Formats: sequence, structure tokens, C-alpha cells
Amino acid sequence: MYRQYLHNHRALALTLDTIEAFKHLEADADERGWLLDTANIPVSMVPPSEGPLSLHPAGRQVQFRLLKPEGEDTDPQQALNAAWGLAIPLGFTPWNRYPIAGAPGDTVFHYLGPWRTISDRLMAEGRGHLAWPSVCCAAQVDVGVWKSLDVDRLFVQAQLHRVGRNCGPVDGVIGPRTTECIDTLGLKNSTFQKVAEHLQSMPSPQQERQCSQVGHVALPGQNLMVSTFGSIKAVRTPQGATLTVDGPGRVILDVGENPR
Repeated sequence: MYRQYLHNHRALALTLDTIEAFKHLEADADERGWLLDTANIPVSMVPPSEGPLSLHPAGRQVQFRLLKPEGEDTDPQQALNAAWGLAIPLGFTPWNRYPIAGAPGDTVFHYLGPWRTISDRLMAEGRGHLAWPSVCCAAQVDVGVWKSLDVDRLFVQAQLHRVGRNCGPVDGVIGPRTTECIDTLGLKNSTFQKVAEHLQSMPSPQQERQCSQVGHVALPGQNLMVSTFGSIKAVRTPQGATLTVDGPGRVILDVGENPR
């Protein structure tokens, strides 16, 4: 069971939405005077390229670095900062927590696409430890590379998330939440094969155009450090921080006496 194929782009096997985002990244890099290099990357420790806890088999992991045109020196930290500034607003998530040039995996980015909602939902429920396994499972099942006996159940749970139903972790365990989500499709008492076939043909919901919004993080009495990237800006307040969101980005909150 699968929903889409992988396609070749610059010798990388990627999903179509990842390729589209990557082409925008290439164009933006070129417009700003950078060369996007995917072939001559120094060997370094990177996330596992195979196995259940990887987005590489799912066509959603890319590895690149930015270089200056031939004859110009490239400052590694400046190049990495530029890579984050270009990639994050396009929906790419850096593997590393902070942009530190030379750190293991500093050239690795993931494009979660429709599976970002799984991570967001599980994080919001306080089950962040299940987010990455669920995202990797959903993405691999989507392109038919996941190998397990309960692949139909996993496919159903993944696709329920894709079409806007929050059924919890993608773990193959069919509980009340998954059953209730299936019922909303008008497929009560249907076989998983029939449910999977129905979900396979359902289009993804259209995303509304994001407008500028302002939000607040309040943690009175806590030592809070806020790091923002992409199209998000933060201003510290006595109670926490005010966030201005103009588009996709990344927010990292460190809480504690010595957050770093």
C-alpha cells in the first residue's frame, strides 16, 4: 500500500513536494549569490539514512551546503546561517538544533510536508517522544517502503492525519481515536483495506494562506531563552516573549536556570 512515488532530482530520490520546495531553494540561493552544492559535501556524521527512524527512505531528507561562486572564499558559518535563512521559510527543518558550522549533520535538512501536523499534534499533547517515530513511519508508509505486517493499519493512521483527522501516534494500534476518525469518513465497520483505499484517493486539504500573526509565550518566574529562525521574530517580555509570525519558521524555547 502506498500513495505516491519517489522521483529523481539531482541524483536524489525525493517526493514531488520535496522536489518543488528544493527547486524554490535552489532559485532563492542563486538569486542571493549562492551556489547550492549537493555533491561535494565533506563526510560527517549524519542521521541514519536507512531504517525506521529516518526520512531518507521516504524521500524527505536532503543534504546540501551553500558555496560562493568560484574564486570567492566561503565562510562556513555565514553559509550555514544563509542556508537556514533560505530553507526554513520553505518548510525545511534542520537536523541540528542550532546553526553551528561543522557540527555533525549541519548539512542535513528534512521536508516533513503533510506529516508536520503529526509532530505538531503529538508535541501539543505532551507526547513529543512519539513525534519522530510517527512522522518517519507515516512518511515511509506513504511511499511504500515501510516493511511490517501491520502496514495497512499504519497507512490508515498516517492518511487520517494527512486528511485532517487527529488519530494520535502512528503505531498500528487501533484504539478509540482511530476508530472515531474512521467513522467520520462514513466508513464505520469497513475493513482496513477498504478504508486504506478510500484514504489513498482523498486529496490533501488546501492550506490557507498564512497572514502575519502575533502570539505570546508566558512562563512567569522562569529563565527563558527564545531562538527564532525563518519568518518569526521574538521580543522578550517580563512574563516571557511576544512572537510575530510572518510565515513559516522555527522557534526554540530553552527553559531553566541555565538553559544552554
